[in-house]
Amino acid sequence: DIVAEKEVFVLTTNIDMQFERIFQKERICDYQGNSGYVQCSQPCHDQIYSNVEMIRRMNENIRELRVTSELLPRCNECGRIMVPWVRDDTFLEGKDWREGVRRYENFLKKYLMNGTDKNVVLLELGVGEMTPSIIKLPFWEMTYKNEKVFYACLNQKKSSTPEHIKD
Repeated sequence: DIVAEKEVFVLTTNIDMQFERIFQKERICDYQGNSGYVQCSQPCHDQIYSNVEMIRRMNENIRELRVTSELLPRCNECGRIMVPWVRDDTFLEGKDWREGVRRYENFLKKYLMNGTDKNVVLLELGVGEMTPSIIKLPFWEMTYKNEKVFYACLNQKKSSTPEHIKD
């Protein structure tokens, strides 16, 4: 519990719900969505839904590696098929997504932008090269612009830090 007494926030592009096993939802921004939720494929309204019960029902009724179309979740508003709430061309940047982004921005304001005297560690864990504009590049910029901010990067394959923030 190294972070139990610390103010922490998780900005993640992972959709696998692993951070929710450790951190409170109020401390997480699922920037690319979360595979534990579904949304209308349209999307016709601003709501996401937990898919735990839907998945359980489908798993219980798999026959020859298939489920019947009646078990596929449908939108209560328009009747279209529900899809995972993960970034694609129909991703719902609705109320839940905006609240996550707002929580992250509030954390940054409190610990970086309001002239706090506290040190801040930006810990990048397993961030790839696919979407550097979400985590990697902003972390580098915040580190460069603030002497109280420290950047650490841990990746299984490739880990890099720009020369101008290595000190």
